[in-house]
Amino acid sequence: MSGFHHSEMPSKLLVDQLQGLPRGRALDLATGYGRNALYLASQGYAVEGAELSEGAVLSCRQEATRRGLSVDIQQVDLERHRLKRDAYDLITCFYYLDRNLFPQIEAALKSGGMIVYETFLIDQRERYGKPGRIEFCLRHNELLSVFYNLRVRFYREGEVEGAFIAQLIAEKSDRGPRGTVKALLEEASVFPEDAAPAPGKGARS
Repeated sequence: MSGFHHSEMPSKLLVDQLQGLPRGRALDLATGYGRNALYLASQGYAVEGAELSEGAVLSCRQEATRRGLSVDIQQVDLERHRLKRDAYDLITCFYYLDRNLFPQIEAALKSGGMIVYETFLIDQRERYGKPGRIEFCLRHNELLSVFYNLRVRFYREGEVEGAFIAQLIAEKSDRGPRGTVKALLEEASVFPEDAAPAPGKGARS
């Protein structure tokens, strides 16, 4: 599964959906070697990155210098780090899952800001045995359940290019609850069948 994390190419979801994302200040969580942070910087974003691995942080900084890009990547433990509130126009998170971060992510978005999230579904573990721990996989509709106060701009879950994943793009709206997951579910009198699992430690799967 390492190809999902160490590729030099940015996420296809991020590239394909870039034109619909707000510009400005971006935060890339669990940055790794910087494939998505560097891409956003090349597109004009003011990018911050948060990554635990010292080696990955140094590598990202060196690559940013080589490309002439500005990326403020910091070595932080996301299990202990607190995100700034109302600070970001865009937050991205790929193949890292710490459920304790979900409310922080929503609070860290500015009004009109968006989250782009992608990681493995439980189907991936059931089919291939990885990630090794079940709490590092999303349950069906879990992202919709967690970010139900946001307006969904894009959602997909299932098999994508050989992996079972969930993908979400959602907006923190200042226009009230209309169009949010919560409002749509209330209108239909339907709620996600599975409640979100209890918070667990984060891990890059």
